[in-house]
Amino acid sequence: MSHEKWLITGLTLTVLTLISLTAALTLQLQWSILAICTLLFVLLYPLTWIAWRCYDFWRQTIRQLTTYTQVLSEGEYNLAFKKQHSENLLLHLQKEIHQLAIKRSNQNSQQQTLNLVLSNILDAWPIPVCLFDYQMHLIFRNTAMTQQIQQPMLLNSSAQSLGFSLENEQLIHEKFNNKWQSQTINYNPNNVESDKQWLFTAINISPLLNKQHSNSQQNLVRVLSHELRNSLTPMYSMADTLLSGKKLDEKQTRKVLTRIQLRSQRLLTFISEYSQLTQLPEAKMSWFSFANLLDDAKAMVDNSTCHINLQGNEQCFGDQAQLTQVIINLLKNAEQAISQSEVKISIHAYYQDDQQFIIVNDNGPGFANLDNVLTPFYTTKQQGSGIGLSLCAEIIHNHGGQFIVENNAEGGAKIIMNWPLQ
Repeated sequence: MSHEKWLITGLTLTVLTLISLTAALTLQLQWSILAICTLLFVLLYPLTWIAWRCYDFWRQTIRQLTTYTQVLSEGEYNLAFKKQHSENLLLHLQKEIHQLAIKRSNQNSQQQTLNLVLSNILDAWPIPVCLFDYQMHLIFRNTAMTQQIQQPMLLNSSAQSLGFSLENEQLIHEKFNNKWQSQTINYNPNNVESDKQWLFTAINISPLLNKQHSNSQQNLVRVLSHELRNSLTPMYSMADTLLSGKKLDEKQTRKVLTRIQLRSQRLLTFISEYSQLTQLPEAKMSWFSFANLLDDAKAMVDNSTCHINLQGNEQCFGDQAQLTQVIINLLKNAEQAISQSEVKISIHAYYQDDQQFIIVNDNGPGFANLDNVLTPFYTTKQQGSGIGLSLCAEIIHNHGGQFIVENNAEGGAKIIMNWPLQ
């Protein structure tokens, strides 16, 4: 039973009790039936009126508090509560509600100011931004978004009518192609479905892509010019010297042609290596014998001066053909770096925590410049294209892994490679 029904029941019982006591008293005094009925009728009206006033006072006070709280919940703060008597039991509750109303009003005022500032900032932001509610209806968009979409973006419009589609929790729009980097964030601060919102932003990366493309072209032209000049200049000089004589000496001609052949072979090798770096196929993952891979790689180095020690697991997971190229490049790099002494290379292959690891150490001088060692075309060797280690890194990245270069404290280079066993 509610408090209101308890109050009505109590007031009714009080009135009935007073009427019953009055009737019993008049009967004891031997009043006539007519006199008793008349007295009870006269007393019933004021008693009922007093009970009603008590109930109405309680009800009106509660209604005022209820109305006041409902108005506050709707965001209105211009309604004042009727002043109560100092002895009113609900006075303290009224004060508490009033303090909460003032606090809520201040918070809303601060929030509105913050929202206005953020709205002005986002509206002047050059990055397109829009916000959708849980029903995918538009609740905010800035000027940059409207200009990019090139159609009216009325508030409360559906995302679909604006050209957006939701795929894998990400908003997609045809206006934001590969030249744009878009991001969708959905958040639910109160864990209530009706509070869920979707924030979509997009950044135009075409200037960055164009700059990278321009840098790549300049770098390629620089490297190709360097390689062509280094090969064609001596080839031209030797051919010019040979043709300047009155008679062609067969021995000298053969010598010049041999050198031209070597220079041409170097250019062809460079072009082949660069083609591998730019057209790397997808890794075909499988289990294979790492010992057999190493036997194939050893054939590319001088085994009389290059000693290789293998430790770890016999089986390895990855693309055998691509990893063979990695090991060959690393063995050749070590051999070229330690050309005047005995080459000692240790290889540790193992898998741990769902990761395949290959660690290669040598006894050479280490890397002269760790910051640029993986930069394509960068090399400190007199002869070299600077593609070998870059190709190794690309192959490991093609496996979804990491390629880390270090220098050992006791000397020598260290290569750490790892990728997932998937």
